[in-house]
Amino acid sequence: MKTARIAALLLLTLATFSHAEPKAAPKVPAFPGEDNYTALRMAFAAQPDFSPYWSIDPDRSAVMDAVRNKDFPKAVALAKTWLEKVPVDAEVHYLCGHFLKKTGDIPGSMHHFHCFYGLMRSITSTGDGKTLKTAWKVISVSEEYALLNEIDAELIDQSLVDNCDKMHVKLPNGTETDFYFDVSISLAATTRQFAPDKK
Repeated sequence: MKTARIAALLLLTLATFSHAEPKAAPKVPAFPGEDNYTALRMAFAAQPDFSPYWSIDPDRSAVMDAVRNKDFPKAVALAKTWLEKVPVDAEVHYLCGHFLKKTGDIPGSMHHFHCFYGLMRSITSTGDGKTLKTAWKVISVSEEYALLNEIDAELIDQSLVDNCDKMHVKLPNGTETDFYFDVSISLAATTRQFAPDKK
């Protein structure tokens, strides 16, 4: 009799579960892409006073001077102000990531590493860099060197081919190859800067 009651209770429990509404699986958000960084870079380059030569700006030079002097707190403070002015400077984001990691500011460090790799991803999403037609689209020479440094490519020779910088480099495994960077945005900005009356 007891066995029969247990069996009946088990059947009732199973019936209840079989009629219960299935729980919806939590929706996993889309993995962050490069779109936001591409929009940031293109909007920055579209400013009327945009200059692709931010690497020689005195404010940026002050950041690098602090780095060379190993005054990391000063470098971080100056970099913060600099990145408000030029938020697309991947190299300074990368340096900030390292400096903040040394100070124990892990969230701050990860933020700047995230920015650096987001900017690099934005560039490399535009092609494979192997031909003129599939050149990586950049908004400054600084972006070219930031990417080459990241992949440990040693520059051997550089030349301008049409609207592209052709960078002949040596890779860490000793292989020599060419990478192409579309510099049409930089060229257009340079034309506006030095010949503002031309349309």
